[in-house]
Amino acid sequence: MLEFKYDSYFTYQELTSALQTLADKHADQAELISLGVSPQGRHIWLMEISDDSERKAEDKPAYYIDANHHAGEVTGSMVALHTIDYLLSNQEKPEVAQMLKRYTFYIIPRVSPDGAEVYLTTPESLRSAPRLYPEPELQPGLQPEDIDGNGHIMLMRFLHPYGEWKVSEDDERLMVKRRPDEEEGQFYRVFQEGMLVDWNKSEPEVAAGKWGLDFNRNFPCHWGVESKQPGAGTYPLSEPETKAVADFILAHPNIASASTLHTTGGVILRPPGIKSEKQAPKLDVEIFKAIGEMATEETGYPCINIYDEFFSDPSNFSSGAFDDWLYGHLGIPAYTIELWDLANRAGLKDIWPRKPKTQKVIEEDNKKIMAYNDEALEGKGFMPWTKFDHPQLGEVEIGGYYTKTVVQNCPPKFLLDECEKVSRFMLRHAKTLPRLAVDSLRAEQVDKNTYAIKLKLSNAGYLPTNLTQEALNLKAVKAIEVEIEADLVDGQMKKKKIGHLAGRAGRSGSFSGGGFRKRKDPEFSQDLTWLVRAQAGEEISISINSQKAGKLVLNLVI
Repeated sequence: MLEFKYDSYFTYQELTSALQTLADKHADQAELISLGVSPQGRHIWLMEISDDSERKAEDKPAYYIDANHHAGEVTGSMVALHTIDYLLSNQEKPEVAQMLKRYTFYIIPRVSPDGAEVYLTTPESLRSAPRLYPEPELQPGLQPEDIDGNGHIMLMRFLHPYGEWKVSEDDERLMVKRRPDEEEGQFYRVFQEGMLVDWNKSEPEVAAGKWGLDFNRNFPCHWGVESKQPGAGTYPLSEPETKAVADFILAHPNIASASTLHTTGGVILRPPGIKSEKQAPKLDVEIFKAIGEMATEETGYPCINIYDEFFSDPSNFSSGAFDDWLYGHLGIPAYTIELWDLANRAGLKDIWPRKPKTQKVIEEDNKKIMAYNDEALEGKGFMPWTKFDHPQLGEVEIGGYYTKTVVQNCPPKFLLDECEKVSRFMLRHAKTLPRLAVDSLRAEQVDKNTYAIKLKLSNAGYLPTNLTQEALNLKAVKAIEVEIEADLVDGQMKKKKIGHLAGRAGRSGSFSGGGFRKRKDPEFSQDLTWLVRAQAGEEISISINSQKAGKLVLNLVI
């Protein structure tokens, strides 16, 4: 069962109320935490979910989820809320109960509360935050505005002898590019609906965007100045929202994997994003692909490498991205999930990796999308072109797709399905985290007052306790420490650093014989021995601390 229906997009107040309801109803497993307050006074909420009956939240490996770095990508907020709801409302299920004992979940449903509120409550659209950037004032040209007062900013077209567009012969709702040799006919210029601001030229041009900040370009990994990376901000983590996220992650070294939720495209992006996959450590690539296969199984979305397959021009990659910072600076496996797949649902093929398309193929694709609108959305996803007397341009026609709930986010009727399938993947992803396991702990008597304490420690998870080879290369993860509280025989150290334990990732699993050379698998277990002076009945305490695989405290009675 779930606490809420997932058939609409929540405003800040609705989202806050939902989170508070879940936190109050499940106070033993959930804590609602404010990471800070936005410039307009809204909390950046994080829900910590954990069953602390055996170990505290900070003593367990953690899975991190966030959404809405980009203001308009509100599908992600609802998927994040659904995941919180599912975990807390289904604790009677053995699988869920076990997960909350083994792992901690940190979930931020909305990184950009100010931007999302503008997006959800006004006709405006924006990238991340409603703050003038990079220029401190509006720039001249055509600024988006709901001039017909229908609550949406659509497209507008008007006849022009030098127009780049014409009406499709197959469907009068569609606009197609004017052919290079076309001289006769009716041609149009097409812009976003809006008004010309401080404009004194004869031909309209689009103004530079007023709200150009991009939180997903404001993180430290390969951060670039505005001239090289639009939206980057004045310096890395210059924005209070991104700094709040980064500060939290750095303060919680138990975070062992992450998913960040975006729209749109119906594709799952795996790192690295700042260099070719061929340059990444082999084991890391194997891990990313194996987990990516699970993502595809649950969502139907392909999993592709960011640098090699997502960018149309890898030499011009997006710098300062959040997932790149997680992996490129901290060694944390992170996936960007681009939710909602309008193109795939409309029947378009070979969408990913992106490839150049001819104008003819683009026109055929657009017809398929319109057919999907007519069938699956009963024609309600497109506003027919309607004449309007523009105060500056004269007669125009306003129309087009309702971008917010058809193109950028999924129609509300499909939202629950989107939430369910992506949540299923993320919970499977959480099960890949490294996890300390004690296979055996015993005391063997050597003489009257001397005992050998023997511990066999293993990693029961898929990921190694260092998460990735990149984490080791970056020196971003500490070795496992084991400390015994006992009277040790001379020369022994109470605290030992034992390096890392491999997970199932990277093990060959080979059972071939016949003289073939077998690859040596990395060690996933270690045997530790201490000689201690003790009396029968005395208690020995051993603490084990792995940054990413959790902490254990063991007590052994001699």
